[in-house]
Amino acid sequence: MDELSAPGVSALRQAQDTIIEHSLDRISSAHDFYRTLPEGSRDQIAAVARLGVTMFVDSAENPSTPLVPSQIFSVAPAALTGVITLEQTLALVRTVLDVVVDEAPRAVPEEDHDTVRILVLTFGRDVGFAAAEVYARAAEARGAWDARLESVAVDAMLHDAPEDAATRAGTAGWNGTGPVAAIAAKTTLDALGISRLRHECRNLASDCLVSVRGDSVLIVLGDNPAAQGPALSKHSAREATAEQLVDQAAMQVAGGLGGSAVVGPVVSGISHAGRSLRSALAGLRALPGWAEAPNPVHADDLLPERLLAGDELAGEQILSLVHAPLHEMGDPFESTVATYLALGGSLEATARNLFVHANTVRYRLGRVSEQVGWDATNARDGLMLHMAIIVGRLAVSREA
Repeated sequence: MDELSAPGVSALRQAQDTIIEHSLDRISSAHDFYRTLPEGSRDQIAAVARLGVTMFVDSAENPSTPLVPSQIFSVAPAALTGVITLEQTLALVRTVLDVVVDEAPRAVPEEDHDTVRILVLTFGRDVGFAAAEVYARAAEARGAWDARLESVAVDAMLHDAPEDAATRAGTAGWNGTGPVAAIAAKTTLDALGISRLRHECRNLASDCLVSVRGDSVLIVLGDNPAAQGPALSKHSAREATAEQLVDQAAMQVAGGLGGSAVVGPVVSGISHAGRSLRSALAGLRALPGWAEAPNPVHADDLLPERLLAGDELAGEQILSLVHAPLHEMGDPFESTVATYLALGGSLEATARNLFVHANTVRYRLGRVSEQVGWDATNARDGLMLHMAIIVGRLAVSREA
């Protein structure tokens, strides 16, 4: 590339201050957002513009000296990237370049006009790339910090008091007060996979926390406000409760993780999210015990395996979800289910043992299926009911 002549460099140096002042005037008149910024931010932008023009003149005077355009932004703190957008920054760079392109050729001898234009455009390209790099680094740093905050919040849900967990979640950006569901999954995600996961979570729920831990990931979702997920029709969105919407969003996210995934029970708010998380994690640990389990699967569907694995929450859950409603139906129904399961699922043997007709046994089992939600004649549901009855009996014996 041709270099500026000595007279051209001298003339450009003399015009430097004038070009800087005209650039700042153009910025102020052309950009409304600049005029609304705090004085400190405007001063930082002005310092960047001054340094940029100065570095351009320096590079024209010493073309053999390596140019580092990113140094232009060294006079502005990284916080400025949170004040104006990359688009606005590039607009400011373009405005300054327009002024330099207009005025620099007029300041130098005629034989240097084309050379100075080429120098300006080349320098402007490099500055534009430097600005993009500055914003990319800032975004990466914010993303890493946000990820750390989310991981700390998830840890607090697992180990700290509910109030502390809610505070940590708020620090990580959680705003909602509605129902919450957690996901625990075995899957390996790269940086792009994590980014896509966060994007999907935020499309399906107004609040989300994601904590990636080696070959596993923990996710907390809450407050699905309008059921905008593609899996939900407008009709189903109107009919579903907030709890159902959060659960459906969690199942949809879990289904796309590409590995074994367990969805914890829906809880009333973020302060109780630890219960859902612990249930999901316990379910993930117990998952090998049910080889035929669907994927994803609800943690409550793994209660038998969780019980055998020593999960205390599973005992509480099976008592409240299965045994309590069965017990409330009365002794004929509970004893019929217990006898039917103890006798290997034989209607006739159960009827003989209880001194009733087989149709009575069939009727009672049907009522239990309707009211409790588990069907004793189904092998998997029968296991759930049998475990619930055993846990209920043990609870009564401890209280005696």
